[in-house]
This record gives sequence, C-alpha cells and structure tokens, in this order.
Amino acid sequence: MKRSKLLLAVVGATVLLGALVASASAGRLEISSLNTRVTWARINYTGGFGTVECEAVIEGTYHSRTIVKTTGSLVGYVTAANITRCARGGATVNRETLPWHDRFNGFTGTLPNITTVGGRVVGTSWRIREPTFGITCTATAEENHAIIGNYTLSAGTVAEVSVGITGGGISCGSFEGTLSGNTTNADNRSGARLTVRLI
Repeated sequence: MKRSKLLLAVVGATVLLGALVASASAGRLEISSLNTRVTWARINYTGGFGTVECEAVIEGTYHSRTIVKTTGSLVGYVTAANITRCARGGATVNRETLPWHDRFNGFTGTLPNITTVGGRVVGTSWRIREPTFGITCTATAEENHAIIGNYTLSAGTVAEVSVGITGGGISCGSFEGTLSGNTTNADNRSGARLTVRLI
C-alpha cells in the first residue's frame, strides 16, 4: 500500500513538473501568417457630440511568425487603413501617419490554453466629422491613449477581434471620445482564418 502511494506521488510530481517545464519554456506565440486583415462592419467613435459609426478595413504585417511574449515589444505594423463608409458622421484615415506601430499587449488564459491575445497600436490618426453639427477634428492615439485590439481564440483560431482604448479616451479637438467595435472577419488577406499557438 505504501509503495503504491509513493509510486502515485512520484508519477503525479513528474506530470506536474513536466507541465510546468512545458509552460515555462513556451515563451513564444506562433501566428499562421505574416499578413493580417481585419474588416469591421461597424466601429464606433463616441464623444461629447454623439457617435460616429463607420465601416473600416485594417491591414498589417508581423515582423516574424513567432512573437516573444514580452508586453510592449514591437511585433509589426499596421500598413493600411481605410474607412469604407459611415452610417453616422464621417471619418477618414490620415494615411501619411502610416505605418502605425503594433505592440504585443499580453494574453489571457491559463497556459498552455490561451483565450485572448492583445495588441496595442500607437500613432493612429484620422479625421472625424461628428454627426450632429458636422464639426471636424483630428483624433490621434498616443502612447498613453493607444488603441487596443483583443483577438479572442477558439481552439487556437481567431474567432473575434474587439477594439478599445487605453487610458480613457482619445482627444479630438476639444472633445474626448472612446473607440469600440467587434468583428469576426479576421484573415491573412487571402481568406484563410488566422491561428495562434504557443510554442
């Protein structure tokens, strides 16, 4: 009886140690493609003047298909951004500010099962026309008010992308607004779904 308990304890400790070593050594993420495209049917910029509602397409590239899990590290660039049309108000991207920096912003979940991967985009700039009076202003996301993109994973495949702001809101002239939106349309620019796995 004592031997069987000892054997179970040794086996249990070995399995636990193996799991910890695997989690500790898995210091990188692997993305299925260097190219990304996220299509939004609706992104909202909500400020003191109302909500601007627009469709947008954002494209980017990663420096490598493997990313070290270091928060704040530069992993790629947003290389193209286009507002296709707006249901309320208006917006245009200031393309001269591209490319925008895409930085790793952490993950959620218990290793090795990652549920979301976050990115932080700095340097974005666009012109906004508010829907009530037609007033225009320039909204720029700085380091302390960056745009956050969270990629929700389902069995390693990107199932949804949500967008928001760090540090409260983004100033647009005398107004301050927030950004929000969700989409399931994320691919490698050729129609294939993006996948992320721990390596």
